[in-house]
Amino acid sequence: MQIPSIRNKSVLRRLWIYCLMSFSVVSWAQIPLVPYMEVPVKADGEMLKNAWAGGLNSPQFSMIDLDGDGFKDLVAFERGDYGVFKTFRNTGNFDAVEFHYAPEYLAIFPNLQNWALLVDYNNDGHEDLFASVPAGLKVYRNDYSETHGNRFVLEENILHAEGPDGQEVVYVSPPDLPAITDVDNDGDIDILSFEILGNHVAFYRNLSMDLYGNNDHLEFELATECWGYFREDGTSNSITLFDTCDMEKTGSTKHAGSTLLAFDADNNGLVDLALGDISYNSMTLLFNNGSQLDATMTDLEYSFPSGTQPVDISVFPAAYLLDLDNDASRDLIVTPNNPNTSDNFENIWYYRNTGSDLLPEFEFQQNDYLQNEMFDVGEGAVAKFFDENGDGLQDILVGNYGYYIESAVYQSQIALLRNTGTQDQPQFELITRDYEGFSAFGMDGMYPAFGDMDNDGDVDMITGDENGNIHYFRNDGGAGNPADFTLSQPNYKGIDVGQSAKPQIVDVNRDGKPDLVVGKRDGRISYYENTGTAENPDFPQDPTNDYLGNIDVMNACCTGFSAPFLTEDSTGNYLMYVGSEMGKLFLYNNIEGNLDGAFNPVDSLYLHGMNISVSGFDINNNGKTEILLGKYEGGISLYKKGVPQVYGTKERISHNTQLLLYPNPVRDRLIVRNTITLSNAIVEIKILDPAGRIISKKDLTTGTGDFYLDTSKLQAGFYLLSIHTGKSVLSGGFIKK
Repeated sequence: MQIPSIRNKSVLRRLWIYCLMSFSVVSWAQIPLVPYMEVPVKADGEMLKNAWAGGLNSPQFSMIDLDGDGFKDLVAFERGDYGVFKTFRNTGNFDAVEFHYAPEYLAIFPNLQNWALLVDYNNDGHEDLFASVPAGLKVYRNDYSETHGNRFVLEENILHAEGPDGQEVVYVSPPDLPAITDVDNDGDIDILSFEILGNHVAFYRNLSMDLYGNNDHLEFELATECWGYFREDGTSNSITLFDTCDMEKTGSTKHAGSTLLAFDADNNGLVDLALGDISYNSMTLLFNNGSQLDATMTDLEYSFPSGTQPVDISVFPAAYLLDLDNDASRDLIVTPNNPNTSDNFENIWYYRNTGSDLLPEFEFQQNDYLQNEMFDVGEGAVAKFFDENGDGLQDILVGNYGYYIESAVYQSQIALLRNTGTQDQPQFELITRDYEGFSAFGMDGMYPAFGDMDNDGDVDMITGDENGNIHYFRNDGGAGNPADFTLSQPNYKGIDVGQSAKPQIVDVNRDGKPDLVVGKRDGRISYYENTGTAENPDFPQDPTNDYLGNIDVMNACCTGFSAPFLTEDSTGNYLMYVGSEMGKLFLYNNIEGNLDGAFNPVDSLYLHGMNISVSGFDINNNGKTEILLGKYEGGISLYKKGVPQVYGTKERISHNTQLLLYPNPVRDRLIVRNTITLSNAIVEIKILDPAGRIISKKDLTTGTGDFYLDTSKLQAGFYLLSIHTGKSVLSGGFIKK
């Protein structure tokens, strides 16, 4: 009976944290996007609770209380060179598993790669963040407060330990996943990780309790490079118990990668070890029957967990203990730890703990946990709006890199989400995952684009593939009828952009004929001008411009995976959105009459995904373009234009120390302290409700210092304050008592 009460009391606080995380001093966005998650999506007769969450491929799971309601929420970190966090609020009560996608909390997490785990090292009740760096790990301390909630501050840029020859890096191989837990039961957090050869487990013992009598410190010693006296074979998942620990054994082969989960599986007070291997589908459980300071693995089972359906995930499984059903007993989640050649669909295995936290009994529940509640097409989703059945409503077709079949083999296809709603209220339903049986073509990636290529009144389709080619599908359905595509010209016009062709059909030069713009792996965009007619288009094999607009979305080296979307602004001038590998959506203008010049970069917005593609259309008849993203994680996300911007993280964001609002909560008068100089300019002050509606506004001439706002006539509730300076916006939130 107390649980609903706790949740209700946390509502205002969640709104306050939501504001603090979301607002900062920015150059006001030309891409003011907010998630449009209220649009319903149905699959297999059921509404998807987290339809627009963007998919999951190789997630690593941790828990933390994001909203301050006393319940641990779920955080997934999608492994990759541009790792992506996804946050899910725990809305279940005792014995109930219920999580809802909550992107409002994403802004608190830093940009990371390879792996990230939340572990409370200083025992303050708020999880800290351990994350990968090359050959090691770094630590962010959770500087939690009741005012701003969770906030991660870099504590250790790279963690060190005292070794036999002095200070050395706490070694974690980039493909691996370490175990971060209290191994010796002395009250502080230790680390288990495979040593550099990958055959034995190193034990990095935390000396915080020994030296200081508390667990506030991260001071480690390399206690042993052969914890548990076992050895993993260099070329298989075979385990040798009671190993001699000869670290210089001749002929030894370096092991390529392993994952570790350390927990007491048999309630003997000692840490056991569940081990995943980079080349295998199963996990091995090793039982510790040594002592706290001298672990010895004496028994093992190669099919973990026993007594139920054991783990069988292709490939490289990693395990996580999480209390998903709020019963104080941690359950088991197992996922692949390889983002490139592993199962990418129905690959999150959930085992409920039907025993206790001290003596767990894991019972298999499902192999698609969370994924069964979101739209997911495996890997590399590219989504486009298109009225497939001619009813005047925009449907969604989603191509993909593919569903994983086996090593280096993927099945590429296109899914159809039909719009079953109205002009004003869109609603989508999954009709098929293999539209028109296109998987039979055996293409390496299917990235669709739509446009009338032959001026017959119906919309044709071109698909790009991973080899850099494009393929022309003629629509024989006729104007106003359901589409009927025929593969008319594979390897269309001999066009080859190298790799990862993501095309768009659009009249770039405004001559009334369809042209092609094609994104590609190197981060640039190729433009192919139609040198034929509207009825019989022709394109050069080599691009008209291989560096359109001087656009290059490559971050540092080697790849960028551009995905262009050319559209018009409210005045009819062209704008170009470009998706990228790093998850940023770029916006360019100065396109008209400038096809040989450099487009103007207007803005960019990080949208928490990898290899994002973009499409747009006004699907709710409100006069504004909604933005649809495909993500490499296999899912899609829908955004609408709105103010304030609350979910994306601008690249020019800084923490809002320039604007202070107090007292907060406030009664009759709000003091606004501005700590930056606004050059005595006239600025516009707005107070908005959480829906973005303007409650009041006024002009004010101000510089650095305090000014006051009358809040006596405001009703009790949560409000947003924004100060528009012309070039930037200062924003914050307050609660009226």
